[in-house]
Amino acid sequence: MKICGIIAEYNPFHNGHLYQIEETRRMLGPDTAVVCCMSGDFVQRGEAAVMDKTRRAKAAVMSGADLVLSLPLRWSLSSAQGFADGAIHILGMAGAEHISFGAEDDDVEALSEIAGLIAEKSVIDGTLATMMGSGVSYARARERELYKRIKDRASLISTPNNILAVEYLRAVRQQGLDISPVAVKRTGAAHDGDTPDGAIASASYIRQLARGGRLDEAAGFMPPQSLEQLRQAAHEGAAMLDLSRLDCAMTAVLKRCSIEQLSKLPDASEGLEHRLYDAIQAGVDLEDICGGAKTKRYAYSRIRRMLYCAFLGIEKKPAGSLPGYTRVLAFNDRGRQVLSAVEQREDFVFITKPAAAKRLPEEERAGFELEAAASAAYDLALPGYRDLPRGREWTCGPIYIR
Repeated sequence: MKICGIIAEYNPFHNGHLYQIEETRRMLGPDTAVVCCMSGDFVQRGEAAVMDKTRRAKAAVMSGADLVLSLPLRWSLSSAQGFADGAIHILGMAGAEHISFGAEDDDVEALSEIAGLIAEKSVIDGTLATMMGSGVSYARARERELYKRIKDRASLISTPNNILAVEYLRAVRQQGLDISPVAVKRTGAAHDGDTPDGAIASASYIRQLARGGRLDEAAGFMPPQSLEQLRQAAHEGAAMLDLSRLDCAMTAVLKRCSIEQLSKLPDASEGLEHRLYDAIQAGVDLEDICGGAKTKRYAYSRIRRMLYCAFLGIEKKPAGSLPGYTRVLAFNDRGRQVLSAVEQREDFVFITKPAAAKRLPEEERAGFELEAAASAAYDLALPGYRDLPRGREWTCGPIYIR
């Protein structure tokens, strides 16, 4: 049995995700175990997920994945580099021999060449800092510096899925893992596209439908099992369709943050904490604060992630920090076979029972407790919060789909 890892948010799981799993098995064989490392309740773009991580993981396994593992909060709310580092490490610990990713261009050789240059830090020093000093964003500065070295192929990292693909390949290289890439060419609607293409629509478009009360229109873009999970969550008041409650709570907390506290956030550098502080004091809501802090140099997603980190109490860690545990969210029989081969590892913890978190090393337990508090904040922002179970991080185990 081959094991192939996929890094995802599944926010929510849609036909494009199903296509990736099916293409992965077509290329590697039908008996391939698909192990997904998925963001938790808060995702990399700097936003609360439309459903909690357990419901999204259940939808994924019901739709074709074999095992879904959680990417801990600190790495979920990280830059593309930190996001990739954490997820690749977890998949390596789970025994992945391959990593499958969607990409606008499926030229693995070219993507790997760019990843190699970035891994060697040959394009992130010197002239890159000079360009950023003139107000150019990190992503644009890196693309310009790469162009000097590999000309037209540098444009490969101008699209969102290719950027993540390169970061995955870089992380594999830097962590010394024997994991082979499998590139699935992205088809249909573009990432974050607001127009469907056939049966493929972006996750952001589907979220827009759900939050506009038009969930029936999403039926053609999602596997039935995933759509049913979203319908059920909406019916129970457990879908994050209205962000206003969370927005209000975040704004209140942010108003109390000092410049010193903001300076400790991930991605805080070059005095950004001062700009962020001024925007927070002047802003009336999250959107207003983001608009006040954003510039050509500081991307909107970076600002949002920093604000969510401030709200949830996430501070920067030493460069190169990697997760020491993952939470098992959902699995089927094939996923159970994968788990049985790795869950007794002494160098990494696969949490299947919440009580096991109490036996984590001190630093890892602190991370788990931080995530538990974040999940509680997420639940309080849901419309049905009064009727939903409390403390699910400490009480809910993984879902076994037979």
